[in-house]
Amino acid sequence: MKTPSTTSARLAGRIKHLTGSVARDILSRTQDKEIISFAGGLPDATLWQDLKLPEVPPAAYQYGPSEGEHSLRSILAERNNSLGLPATPENTLITSGSQQGIDLAAKLLLEPGTPLILEAPSYLAAIQVFSLFEAELHTLAVDTDGICPQALDRLLTETQAPAVYLNPTFQNPSGKCYSLERRQQIAAVLDQHGTLLMEDDPYRDIYYDEAPPAPIASFLKSAPWIYFASVSKTLIPGLRLGSLTCSPELYDDLLKLKQASDLHSNRPAQFIAASMLADEAERAERIEGLCQHYRQKRDSMQQALAQHFTDLATWEIPSGGMFFWLDLEQSIDLYAALEKTLEKGVAFMPGSPFFTEKCDQGCSIRINFSLVSPKSMDKGIKILSDAVRDLQQASTCVESIA
Repeated sequence: MKTPSTTSARLAGRIKHLTGSVARDILSRTQDKEIISFAGGLPDATLWQDLKLPEVPPAAYQYGPSEGEHSLRSILAERNNSLGLPATPENTLITSGSQQGIDLAAKLLLEPGTPLILEAPSYLAAIQVFSLFEAELHTLAVDTDGICPQALDRLLTETQAPAVYLNPTFQNPSGKCYSLERRQQIAAVLDQHGTLLMEDDPYRDIYYDEAPPAPIASFLKSAPWIYFASVSKTLIPGLRLGSLTCSPELYDDLLKLKQASDLHSNRPAQFIAASMLADEAERAERIEGLCQHYRQKRDSMQQALAQHFTDLATWEIPSGGMFFWLDLEQSIDLYAALEKTLEKGVAFMPGSPFFTEKCDQGCSIRINFSLVSPKSMDKGIKILSDAVRDLQQASTCVESIA
């Protein structure tokens, strides 16, 4: 009988930079359990419990164009045009979620050691992609209005980074929304340096006060750009459909990368999305209902935090998106806190995975409010605050003894 080989496969060198997603790991641990989860960025499933999907024509069952269905690309291009972007179906590419768009852009732009500028904190899955392609990551802190244009100018001069990745509208994870003036100033800096902008914009339609300012890309005069969007947050996340629109000179290469990646995105899903988005009035009504639904949840979360976290952390009330970002007054081991809360049926996201290794990561928590029912929200926040308070008190006792 032949002995099985014990020789290890020789893997690509970049695999040593491959990291897992803490958020996905938490979801895996809690998927089949009764749990109050503030951890993921999941839309509320009650929004589509009684939804009847449009019929899919048999033509959708065949292989299709790599760039995506023209009907869907036309709808999304028209929407992007309304935001001030020079979008057409010919520079719009359908992707398998906006995450694939980030991956394609990384393949297009990054080599080992390529400097890349992003926010601190930043979107966890984008950090995963950029790290895998061995970019040299440089970060800028996000204040109430966004990253500082002067700091961006200095960092671009210092690093000569060819690209910047920003999530300026109800940012994941911080929930912040860049001001109009800050967007215009950042665009001017990018134009001055000729730096490509990757703008990630999946939460734009989910706002609770006034509509957010136009994308940064809409203010660019000469710098190249790639704009990522998604239908996951406003239609059905399981469709896994996103899009990218870009400077025309980038499109052909991104399309070829898409072909090499998966040939084309799910065609039945594209037909469903196009049908659901075709009627503008119907779409606007659905978005308004969705925003009203999530606004109530945001307000319930704010009430729970005000009751249980006022002495433990500071935060801003998000004007859109799905997240609160809490800065704790005292540092603790948040992974120990997570184990404590999971034992009691509550999950949350520690803030450290949203920073690169070189960043000052502070002690922060991201809390999602879109998934949990208002009834369970107060209970879950109370359990979380108790765990944080216990660990802070234990830490204080240890310091006193020392």
